[in-house]
Amino acid sequence: MAHEQWRSHLDYLITLLGYGVGTGAFIKFPFYCMRNGGGAYLILFMFFTIIGTIPCVFLEMTIGQFSQSGPIKVWNMCPAFKGIGVGSVIVTLLFVSYYNVIFTWYMYYFYYSFYPNLPWGHCDNSWNTQACIYNENVSAVTNDTTFNATDAGYSINGTIRGNTAAEEFWKLQMLGQSDGLDNLGGLRWHLVGCLAVTTVLIFLWIFQGIKVSGKLVYITVAIPYILIFIFLIRGCLLPGSAEGIYYYIYPKFDKLTDPKVWVQSCSYALTSMGIATGCIITMSGHNSMNNNCFRDVIIVCLMDSLSNVFFGFAFFSIVGHAAYQRGVTVDAFESSGFDLAFIIYPEVVSTLPLPQLWSVLTFVTLLSLAFDSVVPCVEISVAALEDTFPKLMKRHWFFLGAVLLSLFLFGLIYTSQGGIFVVTLVDWYTFFPSTAVFGILECIAVSWCYGTKRLQEDVRAMWGKAIPWVMVISFQFLCPLILAVICCYSMYAYRPPKYGDYIYPTWATAVGWLITFLTLLPLPTVFIWTVYNTPGATMKEKLKKSFEPNEYWRRSPPEEDVTEVLQAMVRLSENTS
Repeated sequence: MAHEQWRSHLDYLITLLGYGVGTGAFIKFPFYCMRNGGGAYLILFMFFTIIGTIPCVFLEMTIGQFSQSGPIKVWNMCPAFKGIGVGSVIVTLLFVSYYNVIFTWYMYYFYYSFYPNLPWGHCDNSWNTQACIYNENVSAVTNDTTFNATDAGYSINGTIRGNTAAEEFWKLQMLGQSDGLDNLGGLRWHLVGCLAVTTVLIFLWIFQGIKVSGKLVYITVAIPYILIFIFLIRGCLLPGSAEGIYYYIYPKFDKLTDPKVWVQSCSYALTSMGIATGCIITMSGHNSMNNNCFRDVIIVCLMDSLSNVFFGFAFFSIVGHAAYQRGVTVDAFESSGFDLAFIIYPEVVSTLPLPQLWSVLTFVTLLSLAFDSVVPCVEISVAALEDTFPKLMKRHWFFLGAVLLSLFLFGLIYTSQGGIFVVTLVDWYTFFPSTAVFGILECIAVSWCYGTKRLQEDVRAMWGKAIPWVMVISFQFLCPLILAVICCYSMYAYRPPKYGDYIYPTWATAVGWLITFLTLLPLPTVFIWTVYNTPGATMKEKLKKSFEPNEYWRRSPPEEDVTEVLQAMVRLSENTS
């Protein structure tokens, strides 16, 4: 059966861009800039995008397009490494399982953004405690009070004065937060309902195929850019915004002596585009065979990095104003992850004129960015199942429904009162160090086992041009080295998971490492199984043959693609002559 192709090439580019940008541009990137030297971090981020991200993305685009397949079937090019595809699918499923719940959190905040008085802007709600502090009180005590965004609380002379209204809404009203993993408590039924709505939305979005979802993605990708532009214009008109932007772009070059800054900038540049998660391979597998991947990778990667920078300007203009109002410095808002998205952002927008409007716009932006990340991940999982069971490909809706139902049932644990601790634990161990290992092995498998000579022939057959030698050197030597350094430094700097003041028990850390082990287990398992079942008289012969493309690698093109293939062969003969 022919692999479904994009309705237009722009659908593919927009989908990849939406997946790459994601909520990280709104939540992680500003925090990394704030903590790692502002403009100095921006320079390193762009540098590693060019020397690391572009070659890795190009490699995945090329093999995905040539194979016209998903993240598992693509490794018919080097069967012994098919565990990379299996592992990346497991990572993706784990990611979607908790990211769906984060999406429901955005949905819940979006609903409350329509209230006449934002519930995180005052302490007159039924769930508030006597220790609650709202924005007006915060402004009144800024002369003798230190604002600590990381803890989302306020202290005077080191003594905790109280919790913000935003923190109490987050912990008491939405999460009903328990005291830890030892007490998960009951389900939060309003979150279960939001999760069910999320699951249905994803199903309706995907089940008609990429020709339909490729149209809808224009909306979810365009909305964040429009709204961020509105945020930037509005922020620049507020007092204090100039200080925020200056803090953002001023390079603190002394930070460049810290190896952690280099590692974090490189790591974010690579993870921003979803390297080694199977998304790029899967999305590229829907391209026509004569598509120019080199052009695509330049467009997508540069647009992704520039989008992060653009989002940063809007963030720091608004935060600069919030800091001005409270009489604190911009770095007082140094926070990341859930605290930034669900405590700091609501507090900041509640200080703006027409706070309901800005709150709605904020969570529409986050919902759109999250949707662009979730949908491709679900499609990766479905593509992997369809590659594994090709005879059942006509039942696309069945695979999709089975995947989403499983994710919904598994996601119920995240909607419990202790769900936030489970989300943090799973997120802590899902990607580290698995994706770095997958990325290293991808470069080795394609560059050294499959060989750059074969890859050059494939590229010439597809769009008639050779791969630039700089690109070849990058994914042969530079990219594996960079990923290895990130992996080793991350292992060296490893620390156990922590959420706020909660220290995870030893058994929870063991479960976390079990999650990591689960994502890496397919590598040795599939390798040993493949080598053992490969024909050969000796182990050396088996090993050598398992590194060679098998009989399923060269696809048999459907009739409608024959013309494209013949045209590619003509171009190849003209170039060689």
